[in-house]
Amino acid sequence: MIDLKTLPAQIFTKQHMLIFGGVLVGFFVIVWLFDLLIMPLYTKHDEALAVPNVIAQPFETAKDLMEMQGLKVIKQGEIHDSSLPFGYVVDQNPRPDRLVKKGRRVYLTISVGEREIEVPKLTDFSERNAEEIVKSVGLRIGDRDYKYIPDEDPNKVIAQFPSPHDFVKANTAIDITVSLGKPVENVIVPSVLGKNFETARREIQRAGLMLGKISYRINTDLLPNTVIDQSLDAGVTIAYGDTINLVISSIPKIER
Repeated sequence: MIDLKTLPAQIFTKQHMLIFGGVLVGFFVIVWLFDLLIMPLYTKHDEALAVPNVIAQPFETAKDLMEMQGLKVIKQGEIHDSSLPFGYVVDQNPRPDRLVKKGRRVYLTISVGEREIEVPKLTDFSERNAEEIVKSVGLRIGDRDYKYIPDEDPNKVIAQFPSPHDFVKANTAIDITVSLGKPVENVIVPSVLGKNFETARREIQRAGLMLGKISYRINTDLLPNTVIDQSLDAGVTIAYGDTINLVISSIPKIER
């Protein structure tokens, strides 16, 4: 049986529940429409593009790929890069895979290849100064030739290759010829025992001797290529241009 006293309250409650439910449904519909239709139109989210990765690609290839995606390419600058040849992309901004709008500018940095170094003038400098000069610019001394030259001071660089002002890659070896001064008839045998082969060879040439036979002997107590014997005793005076033989240390071969 319906209680007439509580009927208005029940009707009021149901009406409010229906209104509240309608409002709630309407709110969610509005949010859904806002997210689905209004926001994309406002932000153009549907036009967002992932920036392709064009690093380590030729500039023209990178440019074509960017333009196919609706992006604009700007060459930002050029830098030396030893790992990429001339004309390849070293860096890009925005970075790869970043979401951007269509028509966005993408700045590319291009490699101009490995940096080349101008060969310094070494002639007329001492051998030690020549070593310091080439090291300071990222080069190194290569082969050394020693000659007795009339009217030239000893220990002075008289020739070099490559020539001064040539351009070479970093760490290139510069070969030099060093004067030993006036020719002599007799020279003193240097001691090269315990020295590595390259150092021994230079000292033998600098002394005015010829390097003769090189033989090898297994020695596990010394580093490989260490001089363990010489055919002429150190300190002995001999004729200029005589030959000295060396015995060099080696390590046992590993059997496989």
